[in-house]
Amino acid sequence: MGLDLSAVPDDVVRRYGLDGLPAGREQRTAADLLRLDGKRAIITGGGGDGLGAATCARLAEQGADVAVLDISPEAAAATVASIRDRWSVRAEPVVADVGDETQVRATIDDLAERWDGIDILVNNAGGSGSVGAEGQRVPHHGPFEEMAYRDLQDVVRVNLLGTMLVTRAVLPHMISAGAGRIVNVSSEGGKTAVTGLTAYNACKAGVIGFTRSLASEAGPRGVTVVGVCPGIMVSDRTVRALSDPQARGFAALDDAFARVSLGRATVVDEVAGVVAFLVSEAGSFIHGTSLSLGGGMAD
Repeated sequence: MGLDLSAVPDDVVRRYGLDGLPAGREQRTAADLLRLDGKRAIITGGGGDGLGAATCARLAEQGADVAVLDISPEAAAATVASIRDRWSVRAEPVVADVGDETQVRATIDDLAERWDGIDILVNNAGGSGSVGAEGQRVPHHGPFEEMAYRDLQDVVRVNLLGTMLVTRAVLPHMISAGAGRIVNVSSEGGKTAVTGLTAYNACKAGVIGFTRSLASEAGPRGVTVVGVCPGIMVSDRTVRALSDPQARGFAALDDAFARVSLGRATVVDEVAGVVAFLVSEAGSFIHGTSLSLGGGMAD
């Protein structure tokens, strides 16, 4: 039985938003609340073998149409092919550089027009697999004073500015619809210091602040904004790096792993599953915060 508000004065109902409570929710199954049938989602950095592709898969599994946005046409196409092989949802590769304002605006507006709106945005582009505007890998590891100016620009461009540009392009479409869900992928490094990742961690701390501030602006207009902060995620790319004893980044990995009280790393699907929860009705009241998903690394 739902709440009976008939005895509550109308002005009190309006003052505390009681007329916006999700009536009848308790009659629905948890599985039903997790479904995303008919929702239109954009996942940036959705190509490759990391968190973006895993998130695309989990959202598609729950019934969402998925636009896989990536700077690499081949990577985006591979994720789309995998989705189409498994689920009967609309899946489309979208090629754009998240750090290019003109590309982002044109791409998002075109997709929103063709899909008649956007319900979900997952800002995932960035991290250890970041690719710059000219196709180069963006370096993250090393002493801050040794970072080249161009590398600093690339780290900020992909890991912070890109999140802002894509969000700015998507938000008007959500606001006009009066609803939308945005998930920003930050990092446990945005909450705690990690050796050799100063610039990257600063960007991820910026994403946490951006999430908090945007939530206060967008929430009253029907758009939820939340962050996730993965810790040490293991993908095929991570395994390849761990197989190379000359690879940079082991100091950062040792420093971070020492703080993980669960005593293990995570796989990308563990994080993707949380993202799928957050964009569903099951996670509808989580807003303005950035959830730690690092096995205790920052807590």
